[in-house]
Amino acid sequence: MDASAFELSAQQRELAERARAFGQKWAPHATTIDRDDAAPLGEMVRDSVEMGVAGITIPTEYGGQGLSAFEFSIAVEESCRAMKSWMAGDVLFATTCTGPSVLMISGNEIAQKQYLPEIAAGRRTAAIALSEPNHGSAVTDIETTARREGDTLVINGDKRFITGCPEYDTYVTFVRLDDRPGAKGIGAVVVEKGTPGLELGGGPEYMGSRGSPHGELRFRDCRLPMSNLLMGEGSFPVLMQAFNMERLYIASLCLGLAEGAYDEAVAYGSERHQFGKPIDEFQAVYHLIAEMWTQIESVRYLTQRAALTADQGKFPKALDVSVAKLHAADTARDVCWKAMQVLGGNGLVTGFPPERCFRDVIVSSIAGGTIQVLKNTIASQLLGKRLDQRAR
Repeated sequence: MDASAFELSAQQRELAERARAFGQKWAPHATTIDRDDAAPLGEMVRDSVEMGVAGITIPTEYGGQGLSAFEFSIAVEESCRAMKSWMAGDVLFATTCTGPSVLMISGNEIAQKQYLPEIAAGRRTAAIALSEPNHGSAVTDIETTARREGDTLVINGDKRFITGCPEYDTYVTFVRLDDRPGAKGIGAVVVEKGTPGLELGGGPEYMGSRGSPHGELRFRDCRLPMSNLLMGEGSFPVLMQAFNMERLYIASLCLGLAEGAYDEAVAYGSERHQFGKPIDEFQAVYHLIAEMWTQIESVRYLTQRAALTADQGKFPKALDVSVAKLHAADTARDVCWKAMQVLGGNGLVTGFPPERCFRDVIVSSIAGGTIQVLKNTIASQLLGKRLDQRAR
């Protein structure tokens, strides 16, 4: 790949500045949001629209910015770096990431015209509902069903660990449309908050990624018009193309959080004095700064490469984005830990940004594909074969 591909255009630099301004506006609230595990999501989404960081990849004909996965990655990175909290990224996730991507790739024009303009304008937020109480990594074993009855779909089942639930109002939900086992019977529907037969519940309290809930969806004979069917059975491989946007999002979020922790360590190192001089004049701290930046640059390269090689500019490829997400989550965790060491005792104190970034990154190591699952995905892509891990 030509090195010039990584150089930002004037338009991209301007987007980065808007994303940075958005993160800076909410940075003073990051500690409170983390402590209370509650964020003013509606207000933050409205700000994201006004400041030009919403609906980044949604086509212009639906009111979006019509940009690529690369621009989305830049915006997530810069906003998280400035706010030093995952919440900045979550707001961008709500109007650009996996839910809108499934709508875009589905080809369902009725649903696209109904939902995408509302999402791009910030009047609607979209989540992805995939995980279930009994199925996390085994995504092709999901049990939530969509049964056809005339011109309606009847949905039954449960979803868990749904970021934004119950605050978000639109849920792109993976369902099983027939009795064929594994991926062959899986498709996706879109369902709105308030639909009869859909119950939304709060989820568990996380150690990181706080502020936006991670709740549960319970479908009990929830009836949807057939127009809410985004993709039918057998579409799982295509749906996962859209899901790869979540992995790019997480890699970009980890990059921004690592940079935010690094910024804090550099500032602290120049201001904090011990033994009569700034601590960044001690070789131990000097080396930590060098190590952190080298790690950050490696994450930046792999993340931006995954964004730049995305199909149609919007759907990252499985191998590239899995490599980026694996490396980002693993490496950003170490960067944040090193930043905490620079701060010494204060590095362990809640309210200091590196500690918060560290917890947010740890959650990102699990969300969107665990480290172990990502390794399986990468190896299967490289070797052209998958491990059969099912019980016999």
